[in-house]
Amino acid sequence: MTADSILTHSLKDITDQEISIDKFSQAENNKVTYRKSAHRRDDHYLFIFQKNGHSNIVIDFKEVELIGSVVLCVLPGQVHYGVAVDNETEAWLITIDTNFVNDDYRAIFEDHYFQYDPIVLTNASSFSLNEFIETMSSVKESREELNLIPQVMHSLINACVGMFASAYNQAENKKQNLLRTDILTEQFKRLLLRQIRTHKSTSDYAEDLNISPAYLNEAVKLTTGFTVGFWIQQATTVKEIAYHLGFTDHAYFTRYFSNAAGHSPTEFRLTHRK
Repeated sequence: MTADSILTHSLKDITDQEISIDKFSQAENNKVTYRKSAHRRDDHYLFIFQKNGHSNIVIDFKEVELIGSVVLCVLPGQVHYGVAVDNETEAWLITIDTNFVNDDYRAIFEDHYFQYDPIVLTNASSFSLNEFIETMSSVKESREELNLIPQVMHSLINACVGMFASAYNQAENKKQNLLRTDILTEQFKRLLLRQIRTHKSTSDYAEDLNISPAYLNEAVKLTTGFTVGFWIQQATTVKEIAYHLGFTDHAYFTRYFSNAAGHSPTEFRLTHRK
């Protein structure tokens, strides 16, 4: 299977508007709304707010379990499909065009690109988010009748995305005992996936991270045992292999290989070098 063989669904396939809001609750016939066809990816964001219940979804070939009141963001391009949902589940599914996710929120979601665990909500947060989405859904359905200007709906969409981003941001802030070197290495590796085509030196990545090349190199080597230059070389090699195998998106190839083999292409190469 190649990246090109997996269909990309446009938001226009779902609605002629910039947002789609669907409520799932218990009824058997709603399962078709919740469950996605296998090997699907979208050109838009999918935000899931499970108010209560139990469900499973696969993201980039990793099965994710949603228990209780949680939120989950599926980014554009991520392969996903529903697996199972019980009859106790209540959830909101919100699809939003990428144009309505500002850079600050986008950065928060992208920082969690490889962290598939849903974010658990407190009772207060769950209640507030549910009330807000209920209101936004009502406004969306009656906005023509209310004669609302487009900016009103845009503000509501921005606030909704902000509530999901806040949940992710708070979860990140709760992480303890992470060394500065670990954090920098994680940031570097995420940046490497996105910028390998344009960033070819330690200085390029250090500039984006607002630190000196020497400090970045020291942090990465202390954490991984290898220099920044080594990881750039490995990522470049993975990109070339992906291209020859027919994967036009090397980041997708990396995720696909990792889930299939249990190791990233780089780790696999290191293990089997000799």
